[in-house]
Amino acid sequence: MDLVNSKRVLLTASYVTVELTEQERGHAARVPGRALEKLSFVRQLKASPEDVAWLEGMAESHGEQSVRDGMASLARLLRGLDDDGRRFGIAREAATVPAAAIERFAEQLVERRGGGFTSLVARVFARRVSASPVGTLHLERLEMYPAGIEQGELVFTVPMTPMETVTISHKEWSTSSEEYENIVSDYFETYSERGVAEKTDASMSAENERRHSSAFDFGASYTGSGAGVSMTVAVGLKNATETRESVKQSAQRSREITEKASARARQEHKVSVKLATRQGVEDSSLRTLTNPYEDRAIRVDYFRMMRKWRTDLFRYGMRLTFDLAVPNPGARLWAQYRRLAELDRQIAEPFVVKLAPYEITDKTWRNLERTHQITLDPPPKPEEPKTVKVDLEAGKGAIIEFVPPPGYRVQPTVTCILSYWGGFDSEPLLNISDENWRAKRRKLPNAGSGSGDGVYEISLDTFGGDDRRTLQLIAGAGTELKASFRYTVKLSPEHFEAWQHQCWTALREAQAVAHRERAARLQEERDRLWRRLAGSDTLSLRRLEREELVRCTLLWLLGADFDAAPDDVGEVVQRLLRFETDDLADDGLFGVAGGAATRRLSQSEWLTASGFGDLVKFLHHAVEWENLLHFLYPYFWGSDDLGREKMLFDHPDPAHRDFLRAGYVRVVIPVRPGFEHDLIQLLDTGVFGGAGNSPYLTLGEEVAAFGRTNYTGIPPANPELHARPLLYPQQRQTWDTMQRVVREVEAYHEANGRYPAQLSELPIPGPFTDAWGRELVYRLPGSGNDYDLVSYGADGQEGGTGLDADISAAAGASLVASWFDYSPTSGLDISIDVKPAAA
Repeated sequence: MDLVNSKRVLLTASYVTVELTEQERGHAARVPGRALEKLSFVRQLKASPEDVAWLEGMAESHGEQSVRDGMASLARLLRGLDDDGRRFGIAREAATVPAAAIERFAEQLVERRGGGFTSLVARVFARRVSASPVGTLHLERLEMYPAGIEQGELVFTVPMTPMETVTISHKEWSTSSEEYENIVSDYFETYSERGVAEKTDASMSAENERRHSSAFDFGASYTGSGAGVSMTVAVGLKNATETRESVKQSAQRSREITEKASARARQEHKVSVKLATRQGVEDSSLRTLTNPYEDRAIRVDYFRMMRKWRTDLFRYGMRLTFDLAVPNPGARLWAQYRRLAELDRQIAEPFVVKLAPYEITDKTWRNLERTHQITLDPPPKPEEPKTVKVDLEAGKGAIIEFVPPPGYRVQPTVTCILSYWGGFDSEPLLNISDENWRAKRRKLPNAGSGSGDGVYEISLDTFGGDDRRTLQLIAGAGTELKASFRYTVKLSPEHFEAWQHQCWTALREAQAVAHRERAARLQEERDRLWRRLAGSDTLSLRRLEREELVRCTLLWLLGADFDAAPDDVGEVVQRLLRFETDDLADDGLFGVAGGAATRRLSQSEWLTASGFGDLVKFLHHAVEWENLLHFLYPYFWGSDDLGREKMLFDHPDPAHRDFLRAGYVRVVIPVRPGFEHDLIQLLDTGVFGGAGNSPYLTLGEEVAAFGRTNYTGIPPANPELHARPLLYPQQRQTWDTMQRVVREVEAYHEANGRYPAQLSELPIPGPFTDAWGRELVYRLPGSGNDYDLVSYGADGQEGGTGLDADISAAAGASLVASWFDYSPTSGLDISIDVKPAAA
């Protein structure tokens, strides 16, 4: 009895390549065709305008008309390659160019260029055009189901002499085990931090002061009287000179060391409780065998019982196929894993300050401030003028100090603007610590009543160091003095470096914050990408792989000019999306006009998207993508760098891992019945004419075709349940006759718009009989189809097996082979052989 419900199903296919004869190759070379292959090869030649002009010259000078026409058409094709708007239109011109003319031009181009890459592609093209691009694919299915139990190989034997008794021990045992494990884990984590600060100050100061003072007084008085008039004249001269020199040196060194140490301790305590229960049941039995014969020997044989499997090979279709080799089929998916690796690399990058303190200057700090979006202290000025004003009374002096602000150094030269009013016919009566002040003075044109009165500009040298300088000024008796001292302080290099380090510290902290924020964003992107890559189930991965195969296959099937997402169509798709995402008001609503017009496509946009949709529909219906076959080739093909990258890649799903690691994939594309002419026309001539000529699938057929999609490792949803037997020659002969009748019935339907009521209405003569001489059974309408065409087998009765089985044209598959396989079981069979008695 066949256990049909226990059957196993394995989908297979037999691919047969087509080899062209010499006559077929010659015919293929003369007729237009192979347009996309020719166009792709011509583009690879990268012919320059000089090469095209050279080809045109050869075409004019060649004596043979056919060769001249071929070269001329090739030259026109090369001239039109730069027109991107023609796309498939130029492929139509490529179809008419003889392949021999292209090969001849490529050979001569190789000689002009001296070999190289052009030589390689020329040999590849010559090899491809000499082979047929099509083949046949037989879609097959293996079904295996149990067909009974039979005696198998001999396990052991027990020979017994007459009246001998033996005891055979038979033991049977079963063991069951049960384990329960409970793990309690807790941990205690402590964190401690220790900070040690050490500060050392060293200060040294030395001050030297030297002072010299000299004074000279002279006085004379004259008194006289006469004629009742008394006159007294007093003349006095006082001269005081004081020189003071002060030198102060100071050195201070400060060093601060901060040591910070942290320790983290984690104490983990784990308790594991494991309970194991093991039970074993043993059944031991002793069997005693006795040879009952006094004059005969017997032999007891133990055999292994074998399960019998029936295997049927069903062939449920034959398709015209195209055979392609596609590089790196998982490129788009691999780019996601490469992005994942790049994110891991960027997250692991250590923080590095990409700026040195010396790069922070008064010219760059503004750009750094804007770049890092922080506020920096402006740089100190390189130098700054200062002013000290002094008013002196007659006979008094003053010590003027010039002290720079912190971080600056005072310059030794001071400019003094001196306003002096003194006695009549006298020079400025002054004492200035710079002994050379008289030689440096310059009187400004602003005279007073006295000969010495006026405004003077004097350049004076001060005393002291960079951190403090002094100047002494003494006004003579009877004078009025006002002075303004202008001095300059310059920035010290140490102070500027301190400002650079201050800015560098702020910029470093800003960069550290930006680095942490960037790492957090990258980690979030990495986690999101990983969830998308690792969250797909097995069926989703198979569907994704098949979609990628379809995308890559279309590129290599239709040529380099094919684009699955043209820019003009992409703009329409993006605009449709904006219709849904943008909140556009209706016309006149809230005072807004033009909202309805904005939500409409233009006529050209509608035609662009609709025309491309026809191509999409044709390509998906013309090819049986649900029966696509592919053979993955190892990672090292195509790119050595990418191969090294893929070599150790792993994935929990083995099939997805192999798909991503593949360097090349061989794809066998089955063409749907009825679309062969249109698809070949598209590939050969670049003309898309399928919209009006091909029998497009109805919605129900399209859903059924999608439901028959077979994914690796996943059983099909809708396997064929009925098949016609073609195991015997009579059955195969009958099926050949039925196929001829089916073709005639379909031709009659196409010509008359209806199916014939009887087979006698067909234009070919009858009768239509099977291999056993009985007429084929034709019923209109049929039980599940438009019509039924059946042969009832050798017995002429409905049903039956073997040669008596029915052969139906409506069956979805053909049973082309059937055989039996065996697998061992744990059962034993006993056979007793009795030897005849001795004569």
